[in-house]
Amino acid sequence: MSVDWPEPHEFDLPDTPAWERQAGEPTRAHGAFRIYRDSPVSQRDIARVAEQVGISPRRAREWAVRWEWRERAEAWDDACHHIEDTERLEAIRSMHAMHRRAGRAAITKAIQALDLLEPDEMPATAVARLLELGAKLERSTLIVSVEELQGLDVGESDEEDPWERIARELDPRQATQA
Repeated sequence: MSVDWPEPHEFDLPDTPAWERQAGEPTRAHGAFRIYRDSPVSQRDIARVAEQVGISPRRAREWAVRWEWRERAEAWDDACHHIEDTERLEAIRSMHAMHRRAGRAAITKAIQALDLLEPDEMPATAVARLLELGAKLERSTLIVSVEELQGLDVGESDEEDPWERIARELDPRQATQA
């Protein structure tokens, strides 16, 4: 009785990442691969690795083919890029959370100032402007966050930095310097 085995599935693959030492791969061959893998992509060169390791270029090419250096190095690059992208996304999320809090704090201060405003203190127009800028900053931060998370190009804007505007409007000395 013959058994028809199912086709291999990705779940059947070993858990060892491609850039790690593979089963049966000699220590020296893996060391040479690591030199190849860790070189900048534009400088990956088997002959250069052979020279650094002290083997013939032919032996290095044999190892590169047998142990699939190019594919494994590409898998390494992809894994590194994934980590960098994840860290960048977390930094963006953290930055936008801080900007949202700052925008809300500006709104809170404006509301408090309006409640406490005496005629000889901060003009109502300045408090209203602070409220407007705080709301605009909070709103624009949320929009940019969504665009960045969706992978849209949010490039630099020619608009003035809202933080600079707020500082200038709250500090009359900066208004004269601008």
